[in-house]
Amino acid sequence: MKNNLTSYTEESFPDWTVEEFDSIQENHHFSRRYKSARNRAIRNYRRKRTRKWSFRTAAAVIAVCMACPVGVYASVKHADFFRNAFGDAGRKSVVSHTELADNGKGGKTEITYPERNYVPVDPDKADSLIGEQTSTEPVTVDINDHRLTILSAVRDRNAMTMEFTLECSTGVTVYDFDSLSNEAKGARSADNATIRLLFDNASDFIYIDHEKSTDTLLHCYAYCVFINPVEDGEEPKLDIYYADTPLLSLPENEKPQEKQVSIPATKALAVTAYSSEEGGHLELSSISCSIDLGKGLGLSQEEAYDPGNLGKVSIHYTDGSVYEVYDKDTNIDNTSYMLGGVGENYSVITMNLNRLVDVNQVDYITVNDVKYTVAH
Repeated sequence: MKNNLTSYTEESFPDWTVEEFDSIQENHHFSRRYKSARNRAIRNYRRKRTRKWSFRTAAAVIAVCMACPVGVYASVKHADFFRNAFGDAGRKSVVSHTELADNGKGGKTEITYPERNYVPVDPDKADSLIGEQTSTEPVTVDINDHRLTILSAVRDRNAMTMEFTLECSTGVTVYDFDSLSNEAKGARSADNATIRLLFDNASDFIYIDHEKSTDTLLHCYAYCVFINPVEDGEEPKLDIYYADTPLLSLPENEKPQEKQVSIPATKALAVTAYSSEEGGHLELSSISCSIDLGKGLGLSQEEAYDPGNLGKVSIHYTDGSVYEVYDKDTNIDNTSYMLGGVGENYSVITMNLNRLVDVNQVDYITVNDVKYTVAH
């Protein structure tokens, strides 16, 4: 790979997307020269990116038949959303472990998966924290022989969690996944997929509930980080792309069709700003934490762009308990999804939290051992 990557176009990397570097979930080690070149290439890619994607790294556009929202969620389903999206229902805590994976070159590569801990959710407490902002009207969209149903969604200005299902009587072909996908980079777009789902202005991690899913129905949770903040009153969007044949096999001059669907999460959770004596800044809500690595942590702008320079994040509560969100040294990752390189200066890293946080009970937060308290 040439060092001057900024002169390359998106099409120069047909099998490489920025999402390959979104999450700190595997122990990879890159040279400083490679990191620098990679950062420049991704910055250039994101500046040009308007959520249109060329095939291999993405595809273009989709036409669908969209039905009106139906019914009102039963309260028990609301509780299920809280327990499954932010609790330990349908998922198990795991210790750090190493597995062998295909490296795509006929060999095997060792991948170390982090320790993840899930905790129970009190539905009443969850309702008091995020209930008013959680959507309760399912939205159903028919795409070819598949049906997409958005069941619930909740967001703040930086991140969103959405529950949805995909159904097809002959078998769902949208995603590829295995027993370790939920511990790695989530479900992947299938090579033979005729449908592609992309969140507008966002990058996502797709968690598949294996217990609820079958060959003809996938029960999914999307953990999204917005590239640019989505303020209260705005509707997040989902772009749906489809064709009669697999998207990856479409000729270069043939574009799929597109339909953009509004996600019923107009109302945003409030975020609380925190600062450090060193000039640091972060934002915390009940579902996410966004940290500007370029402020108060002693990192250069180039270092701040690299999520690998985030070492540890801990949320300390007033009762003395601690939520260890992330610790690179001990390989703990209690996020649902982590995306770096967002924000105006590409120095913000945002984490979807894997449990709900009562911000009113937070005493302080530490990032790389720097203490943050509520900004005044």
